[in-house]
Amino acid sequence: MTNGEEFRAYMKAANRTSGSNDNRHLTEAQAIAYCRKEMSAAEHEAAEAHLAWCEQCITLFRNARDFLEPAGDDESGVSAAETDEAFRSLWQRVQSDSDTATVLSGDFQRARGRRKLSTVTLALAASLLLSFGALGWVTWRLFGERQSRRQSQETAMRLENRQRELEQQLSQVEQHGSERLKQERDQRLAAEAERDQLQARLSQQSEQYIPVYSATLSSARGAEDDVQLRFPGAVKAARLRLLISKPYEFPEYAIELADGNGKTVLKTAGLRPMGDDGALNLRVNRLNSGKYRLRLFGGREKKQLGEYGVSVTAGR
Repeated sequence: MTNGEEFRAYMKAANRTSGSNDNRHLTEAQAIAYCRKEMSAAEHEAAEAHLAWCEQCITLFRNARDFLEPAGDDESGVSAAETDEAFRSLWQRVQSDSDTATVLSGDFQRARGRRKLSTVTLALAASLLLSFGALGWVTWRLFGERQSRRQSQETAMRLENRQRELEQQLSQVEQHGSERLKQERDQRLAAEAERDQLQARLSQQSEQYIPVYSATLSSARGAEDDVQLRFPGAVKAARLRLLISKPYEFPEYAIELADGNGKTVLKTAGLRPMGDDGALNLRVNRLNSGKYRLRLFGGREKKQLGEYGVSVTAGR
């Protein structure tokens, strides 16, 4: 049975229950033909003129149009609660009208000699079909949402497993990097220790060939006795231990050594008194034989404390 036939059966049942069979009004078939534009020009004009003032036919026309036309985009769907309520209402109507449907079915059997469904039953069946259709749509929608949730859960599980794998890889990389850094640090410390040992050994060997000279510097400037400094043979350096009268008067001292022409050949600062006698230890690289002048300065302000003669003898 098509939608039009179902609607006509429904409208006949409605008219029978309301007791309205006035031929002045449009019939269900005419309303459907008008909506489908299946009338002739004259019939269409007559129906349109009648619809202009008849509220009952206008209602019939609107019901036919709503039934035949598809739902628009702005119309909302049927919810699950509405479907359940429609089904309960339909079931109550079926129970209350069961006697009427039986009587009408007997009349049709006696009139036509064959069994047919009553118009009321057809109308109720049409409503039941609509209700089941809405219920099926809601069921399909719920199934789709369940499938979507399952897919989301599977995606979340895959992402969580991937994150766990990445964390394990990162942990392995960090552990490997820390072990590599530890090995490099141990190697660097071993190399530095070996270097220090070599430097200490070289320093000991050098000191064996560096002569040491001690000299007392008078507090008066221009002392008569020169400081004697010798470089025997191929010795490249000598060490001076200078003794002064008040070694701890200043925290540090500075010394400058100039040749006979006044050219500075040695300049050093930051000398600190060492030992009980407060000697100032000074390393002097090999110089040519001749007369030199030694100037002594005290403190960071370099206060000049004295100037002394130095006699250098360099062997061959």
